[in-house]
Amino acid sequence: MISDLITQDTELLNNYTWERYGDYLEGLNGKEYRQKVLDYIAKEDSPRSMNYQLDLMKQVEFSKVEILHKNMCFGAFGGIK
Repeated sequence: MISDLITQDTELLNNYTWERYGDYLEGLNGKEYRQKVLDYIAKEDSPRSMNYQLDLMKQVEFSKVEILHKNMCFGAFGGIK
């Protein structure tokens, strides 16, 4: 099972998703906090789309893959090898 940041396959939806997440972060602790978190993600993380990750799991022969949860830029998914 994996729970992590994800991107979207469609550029328009991906931009919208990250803008909304940025707005959420800004609402928590202001513009500086928003930038700090987004900069950290850019430096330390490499989110990929859920579809991309599920396809990789299939390529390495997971017999089953499942989406457990997807909400904006967060997702939970897993598989059975």
